Amino acid sequence: MSLRRYGFFRCPSCNAHWESSHTYKKSQNVEIYHKQDCKKCHIGCEPYRVERLICSICKTQPCTCTAEERRARHNDPNKPHRSDLCHKCRSGFPCHG
Repeated sequence: MSLRRYGFFRCPSCNAHWESSHTYKKSQNVEIYHKQDCKKCHIGCEPYRVERLICSICKTQPCTCTAEERRARHNDPNKPHRSDLCHKCRSGFPCHG
């Protein structure tokens, strides 16, 4: 079972909104997620809404793509993962291996 989800975030200080496909549950047993920092305020924000990931290639939940197809899909040079804003990455368990 993947702990990765799609999250919707809002900063309580500046009201910035963003979405992230790198939203991770802290545990399989609880609905608590790792925070992400607001780019402007650098305040740790929890997602206000979380959904299961839907694959952008096969359009299914869970994904039925091969491991090679999944790796290729997540290499988007135009939108890199901001590990400096990601509390999961900063906790010593990076999103990317």
